[in-house]
Amino acid sequence: MDWDRYLADISRIPLLSRAEVHDAAERYERGEVARARLASSEPLSRDVADSLVRDVADGGHAKHLLVTSNLRLVVAIARRYRRRDMIALSDLVQEGVFGLIRAVEKFDHRCGNTFSTYATWWIRQAISRALAEQARSVRVPKHISDQVSGCLRVRDELRGRLGHEPSVRELAAATGYDEARVAVLLRCAAPAQPLHLVDEASRYGERTDAEPEQQAIATIERQQLRERLGAALARLPAAHRALVCERVGWRDGTPHSLRTVADERGISPDLARRMERDALAMLRRQPQVDGLQEWLGS
Repeated sequence: MDWDRYLADISRIPLLSRAEVHDAAERYERGEVARARLASSEPLSRDVADSLVRDVADGGHAKHLLVTSNLRLVVAIARRYRRRDMIALSDLVQEGVFGLIRAVEKFDHRCGNTFSTYATWWIRQAISRALAEQARSVRVPKHISDQVSGCLRVRDELRGRLGHEPSVRELAAATGYDEARVAVLLRCAAPAQPLHLVDEASRYGERTDAEPEQQAIATIERQQLRERLGAALARLPAAHRALVCERVGWRDGTPHSLRTVADERGISPDLARRMERDALAMLRRQPQVDGLQEWLGS
């Protein structure tokens, strides 16, 4: 795309007045109603069918008019979302146009809202989602990305089946994850905030997390680490398992010294050390700890 030429071309497209927007929205809606009638099994006379075809064509022209007359709005919003080393401005504009088209399709001219205000939300939503997808493709480990995708797929299925936005509890039941993990997976999937909105929120004293995705990922990884180590520890003899848990602080959150562990059991520190060494050796041989050797002192 010749970007400069594109900007020059859209700058020459006249803006619509509020009355013109209202008229175009009515024509588009009439065209969609006509399209639905033509697609139905309703018997239609030749004259009625021809009239409906004309309404569909006119609705298409009205939709095109609403989109093209607001392309400058898309560019203006996309420029505020541009980030260094992220998506090119032209790609952000393309995503924003998808949002603009969606706004045209969803706009209700009877509600009294201005179309530009309504479209701004859809444009921002589309661009934010593109930025979030780009960020996830770079920062999120594949196994977590797969879990996020699976959770979103189940959410969409439940939404269609239940007729409402599924709760975290419903998602947890459907995915087999606990509610805490579902919550952080959904947080990973949330669209990223543009930089100018973060700055604006901070200016008015609102709290914004600098790296919400990274925090969510870290939460999932910690939880998965505990699950994998827990599964491996469950295969150890009870005495060895209890000793290791006390040493790393899993029992009460505080790591204990070998001497403390030995004194609690009435054994010598040397025996406690041998038991710990044997336990770690048994853990390293288990498939659940593959990739976790750094936690086992290897």
